[in-house]
Amino acid sequence: MRDSAISLPLAVRARRRPLVQLAAAVLVLGTTVFLTATHPGRTAVRTLLFLPEIFPNAPVRPLTLISAPPQCEEVTLAYAGTEALGDLCYPPGPGQYGGVVLSLGVHPLDRHDPFLVRLTDGLARTQLAVLRPQSPDLTAGRIVPREIDGLVAAFRRLQAHPQVDPTRVGLAGFSVGGALSTVAAADPRIRDEVHLVFTFGGYYDALAVLHAITRHEIEHAGVRQPWTPHPWTVYVFAEQLIAALPPGEEQDYLSALLADPEAAAEQAEPPVALSPLGAMVRALLVEGRPIDSEALLAALPPETRERFRWLSPAAHVANLRAMFFIMHDAGDTLIPYTESRKLVENLPPAVPRRYAEFHMFEHVYPRDPGTLIGFIPDLIELYRHLYLVFLALTE
Repeated sequence: MRDSAISLPLAVRARRRPLVQLAAAVLVLGTTVFLTATHPGRTAVRTLLFLPEIFPNAPVRPLTLISAPPQCEEVTLAYAGTEALGDLCYPPGPGQYGGVVLSLGVHPLDRHDPFLVRLTDGLARTQLAVLRPQSPDLTAGRIVPREIDGLVAAFRRLQAHPQVDPTRVGLAGFSVGGALSTVAAADPRIRDEVHLVFTFGGYYDALAVLHAITRHEIEHAGVRQPWTPHPWTVYVFAEQLIAALPPGEEQDYLSALLADPEAAAEQAEPPVALSPLGAMVRALLVEGRPIDSEALLAALPPETRERFRWLSPAAHVANLRAMFFIMHDAGDTLIPYTESRKLVENLPPAVPRRYAEFHMFEHVYPRDPGTLIGFIPDLIELYRHLYLVFLALTE
């Protein structure tokens, strides 16, 4: 009797299992059909499938399973007496797609770098056209005003593509590229046409970052806190300071010091007489200690101070019109997260904005996927942020 009492429920459950599996399959299929039947639903699915594209070592790329490879072409941008090569990728087939111009900052990855190619491929598979120019100035470590001309030229080139909707083109920048994209968005040539700006890890005021590097502290809303700059940030800003010196022995010595600080630092005294600016640059590179930022700024040539000011969003924020999506990692040692907070706070009242702060990035590069189990809230916030970006650019 006991055996039959046990076997009857087991038999019933065995017969029910296929029915439960069928119901679950129908539910998943129905949910998928429902989601993909609407623009927000399609965007939600694409955003979820896009997330692995952000992580260089992600083992799977589900977006490649449901989308065709994009079409890509090399373009040449001519502006302000120079030229830049770029890659323009867009979904295959006819369409009027939203688009975005990518700016990657100083000494960026090569345009053929596998991670960069993968990121561009993933963006195009979300139904976006992507133009990724390789700035010769940024590649050489120069942050110069004509970079804005280059971004304006790239924006116009993307707008003019026959498969791009010119009313849905935005600018996206990482690190220094985020700041330059913001300045470009305020340029009167395009400011009324830029649909959105996405900036990640950018600065608001280049002079404020210089203060942070030299003082080893950041300040926001009247509160100061210690901040140790990353060696790469010191390197990039030192490049700009050395370029401000007249050509000659001093500039050559400091350039050699920048290239190999340990070798050059073995000399007890520099082999050439240093100006006040040169001496402070040497102290910054060799000693790695805080220095007098006010004295450093006073020693800069006026045209260099003006260049720093002009290439800062702080100088152009009143002229911004586009919606803004801003991201920063709170532990960033290359550009302080307080810079993005300042941008958010100083945007004109009429400008839509969304700010997200994270703890899962090293500047703008994601940590290894294997370490992200403790960052689930960050991943959810990243998904929400990117979903709204894609929603605004696609249809």
